[in-house]
Amino acid sequence: MKLVWSILPVCLMLSCSRDSGPPYSADRSLRLMQVESGFQVEKFVTEPDVVSPVAIEFDEDFRLWVVEDPGYPLNVEGKVGRVKLIADGKVTVFADNLVMPTGIMRWKKGVLVTDAPDLLYLEDTDGDGRADVRKPVLTGFAFTNPQHTVNSPVYGLDNWIYIAHENPTTAIVFKDKFGDRGSDIRFADHPKTAIKERGRNIRFRPETLQIEVLSGTSQFGQAFDDFGHHFTLNNTYHGRHEVIAARYLRRNPDLAVATAVEDISADGRPAKVFPIAPRQRFEMLTNIGQFTSACGLTFWQGSAFVAEPAHNLVFRGLLKPAGATFSLQRARPEIEFLASKDPWFRPVNFYAGPDGALYMLDYYRLVIEHPEWMSNQQSQPKDLNAGNDRGRIYRITHKDRPASFPEKSLGGASTEELVSHLANENAWWRRTAQRLLMDRRPDDAAGHLVRLVETSTVAVARVYALWTLEGFGRLEPGLIEKCLRDPSPGVRENAIRLAESHLPQLTPALLSLAADPDSRVRFQLLCTLGSVDTAPSRAVREKLLQRDLEDRWVQIAALSASSNEAPRLFASASRFTAAPEFFRLLGAVIGARRRPVEVESVLRRVSQPGESSWRAAALQGLAAGLKTPVASSRAPALALRLFSDDDPSIRRNALRVLEVLGLPPNSAASVGQAAAMARDTRATPELRADAVGLLALAGAARWRPLFERLSDAQEPEAVQLAAVAALGRLPGEEPGKFLIAHWRAMTSAVRLQAADAIYKDPNRMPLVLAALKNGDVQPWTLAFRHKRQLVMHRDPAIRDAARALLESPGGREPVIQRYQSALDQPGDMARGKAVFENVCSKCHQLNGLGAEVGPNLATVRNQPRQVLLADILDPNRSISQGFEAYVVETVSGATLDGVLGPQTATNLTLRREEGKQDVIARKDIKSIYVTNLSAMPADLEKQIDSRQMADLLEYIKNGQ
Repeated sequence: MKLVWSILPVCLMLSCSRDSGPPYSADRSLRLMQVESGFQVEKFVTEPDVVSPVAIEFDEDFRLWVVEDPGYPLNVEGKVGRVKLIADGKVTVFADNLVMPTGIMRWKKGVLVTDAPDLLYLEDTDGDGRADVRKPVLTGFAFTNPQHTVNSPVYGLDNWIYIAHENPTTAIVFKDKFGDRGSDIRFADHPKTAIKERGRNIRFRPETLQIEVLSGTSQFGQAFDDFGHHFTLNNTYHGRHEVIAARYLRRNPDLAVATAVEDISADGRPAKVFPIAPRQRFEMLTNIGQFTSACGLTFWQGSAFVAEPAHNLVFRGLLKPAGATFSLQRARPEIEFLASKDPWFRPVNFYAGPDGALYMLDYYRLVIEHPEWMSNQQSQPKDLNAGNDRGRIYRITHKDRPASFPEKSLGGASTEELVSHLANENAWWRRTAQRLLMDRRPDDAAGHLVRLVETSTVAVARVYALWTLEGFGRLEPGLIEKCLRDPSPGVRENAIRLAESHLPQLTPALLSLAADPDSRVRFQLLCTLGSVDTAPSRAVREKLLQRDLEDRWVQIAALSASSNEAPRLFASASRFTAAPEFFRLLGAVIGARRRPVEVESVLRRVSQPGESSWRAAALQGLAAGLKTPVASSRAPALALRLFSDDDPSIRRNALRVLEVLGLPPNSAASVGQAAAMARDTRATPELRADAVGLLALAGAARWRPLFERLSDAQEPEAVQLAAVAALGRLPGEEPGKFLIAHWRAMTSAVRLQAADAIYKDPNRMPLVLAALKNGDVQPWTLAFRHKRQLVMHRDPAIRDAARALLESPGGREPVIQRYQSALDQPGDMARGKAVFENVCSKCHQLNGLGAEVGPNLATVRNQPRQVLLADILDPNRSISQGFEAYVVETVSGATLDGVLGPQTATNLTLRREEGKQDVIARKDIKSIYVTNLSAMPADLEKQIDSRQMADLLEYIKNGQ
C-alpha cells in the first residue's frame, strides 16, 4: 500500500502564505510558538485541506479521519460539519451535512461520529470514498451549547465504547438553537434499551445492545491510562479521575456522594496558567489567568496533555499515585509545555498517533467562547465567524526520538501479529490491535492470548490480553486467579475487576489479597468485595477500611457495599474516631435511611463525652442526609440539648440538625437564652453567631430588628455574618433594601454573605440591578457567581440590563490605549525592578520587597500582560476582594482610611503605604464605608512612561 503521508509536502505548499495579522499563516503562527526544550512542532495538515478541526483518528491502515466543525458557534441550520478522509494523496469529504460533530472513532468498516442528538455510524460500501451508510447507533443526546455536547468516543480496555457526556447547559440567550435538553439515551433501533439516568458519561456495546451510565461526567475529552483508569475534565478543572464506578455506588442508594471523581490537580483548583500572547481576547465570564477552557485531555509518552485555547497554550502534567487515586502535577513550574504569541492559536484536541508523535489540533479562531456567555458588545457575527475557513493539525515529537510510520500497517496483520502488538509501548497499537481482534474474533486468538498472559514480561500486555480474552468469552477463572498473584499491581487490580464475573468461585482468592501492598489494589478489592455479603467478606472489608481509613475514597467504597453498613459500623465507632470525615459519611447515610431509632442513636452517641471532631462530623452528616424532618418526637429535643455543648463545632452542627428537624415545642426557654446571648457583647463572637442562628429558626421576622442591629460594623465579623444570613431568610424586598443600604459599610466577607442573602429571593434581583446602576453596589464587590446569575438570567430585561452594567468600560480607556506599545516592547528586568521599588513597593510585595497593603504581585504574575497593564492603569475597574479602600469615622471625630487588614472580635486594622497601619477599636467606630476607589493611585502615567511600563511588566512576570 502507498503510505498516505507521502502527500504531505503538497498539502503544506497549499498553506496560506499571508504573514500579516493576526490571523497569521500557518508558517508564521508556528514561529510564534514556544515549546518545551527537547520537543519540536511541525506542520502536518493545514487549510485548505482541513478547516476547524476538532477530532481526528488514524485507522489501522494509517488513513487520517478528520472531523471539521466550521459551523461553531451558531450555524446549526447550515449543517456544514464534515468528516474528511486523507489517504493515498487525496483529501476526500467522506461525510457532510453534519450539524456540529465533536468526535470520531474507527469502528468495523467505518467510523462512529458524535453529532448530537446522535452517535452515527458512517461507512463507505462502494469504494468511492464517501459514506453511503449513515445511521444513528445511539440517540437522545441533548443538543446543547457545543462546549457541553456529547463527544470523544474512545474504545476502552474493557471492550466497551466510552462517550464523554454531561448535563446540558441551560441556554438562555440562544434557547431557540440550543434548548433541546435531550431524551432517554438509547440504541436508535431498539427503544427498549433506553436509560433514564442522564448527565453523565456513557459506555455501550453495539453488538450486545448494552448501555450504561457511568459515575462521572466530562466536558470535551476523556482519556485512559495504560491500566484502564478513566480520566476526565471540564473547562475549569483540567484533570479528574473517575475513582469509583457507578455499579458500586448503586448498591447503596442512601450513600449520597457529591461526586465520584477526584479533581487531581496538584497546582490548584482551578490551576493557574501562564500565557505569553501579549494581546489576547477574553470574554465576560473568562477566568483570566487560570484554566477556563480546558479540553482535549490526552496521554502521550508518560505525560498528560490538556489544551487551554482561551489562553493559547498547552499544559503538560505528570501523573503520580495518591492513595486510591492520582495527583496531576505541572511538569515545569510556572511555564507551559507550549504557548503561543498568536492570539488566534486555539488548541482544542490531541491524538497520540501510530508513528509515536502527538498530534495537536488548532481550531484557529479569533473567538473561542460561545456567545451565550459573552457580552452583547463582543458577540458580533463578524468576530464569531472569523477564522472558520482556517485550521491546522501540528505534529509534536521528541527531538531525540524520531517518529515515523512503519512500512506495514495493522490492516492486513495476522492474528499472531495483532496479539503481539498488545505489548507495544505505543497505546495506539495496543488499542487498535485489540479492537481488530474483537472485530474479527479469529478462532486461533485465544491460545495466543493465553500465552501472552503467561509469558510476557510487559505488564500492560498481560492486562490487554486478559481483557481481550474476556471479550471473547474465553477467560478462564484459573487464569484470573493466577493474575491475582501477578507481580504488577496494575495486573492484580484488573484481575480483581475480572473476577467479579466469577463470584463466588474466586471469592477465597480475593480474600487472600487483604494485605496487598498496593493502595489501589486494596481499593479495588474493597469495591469488589462489597458485592459479597458474607462474614469473611465483611471482616476483610473492615480490615481494608481500617488500614486506609484516612483515604476518603476508601471510606466511600466501604459504605457502598450496602445501606446497612453505616449503622453497623457506627455501632463500633471507637475504631474509627481517627477519621472524622468517615463519621460525616456514616451520619449522612443514617440520615438518608430516615429511621427514627437510628437518628436518635446518633444524637445520643454524640452527646456522650469524646473527641469533638468526629462527633461534630457525625452531626454534620446527619443533617445533610436527613434533608427533611423524621417522625421522632425525641430527636429535636436531643439536638437542642447538643446546641448547649461548650464545643463550638458541636454546637454549630447541632444547629444544622435543628435547621432540618425544627425546634421542639418546648423550646421557649432556649430561644430566650439565645436572644440574651446574641446581645451579650461579653460572649465570644462564635457563641453569639450561633445564638443568632437559633433565633432565625424561631421565627426570623420576630427578631428582624435585632438582626439588623447585629449586622453593624461595630459587631465582630462572625456576628455580622450570622445576622446577615438570618436576614436572608426573610422574604420580600425590605431585607434586600436594608442590606444594599449598608453595603458599603460591610467587609468583603460580609458583602458576599449579604449577596447570597439577597439572592435567596429571586424577586430581589431588580434591587441589585438598581443598586449597580446608581452606584450603591460596585460590580467588583460581587462574586463571580452573583454576576453570572445576573448576566445569564432567564428574564431578558434583567439579563440585558445586567450585561450593560457589568461590561461597561472605565473612563481610563484612552490612557490604557496610549500604553499599548508597552506590550510589544521587550522589557528590562533590572530597570523593571527599579521601577517596582520606586513606585509599587510602598503597597505591594514581590520577591521579598515591599509592604503588605495591596495583593502580593507574585499571586498575579500568571496574568497576561494586557490584563496587568489595565489593572495598573485603571485600578478602580476590578478591585481585588479583600484589598478595598475603607474610610472609618471614629466617635471622637477622626477620619482614617486604608486597606482593611487583620480583624479581631474587638478591633480592626487599616493598612496604608510603606507598612503604616491604624488599629481601631470596634466600639470607637462611628461609621465605616468602602470607597469606590482602589487604594492604588489611578494616575501612574504621571510617574512612569511606556518604556518603564514594559520594564515593570517584565519584572512582575519574570523577576526573581
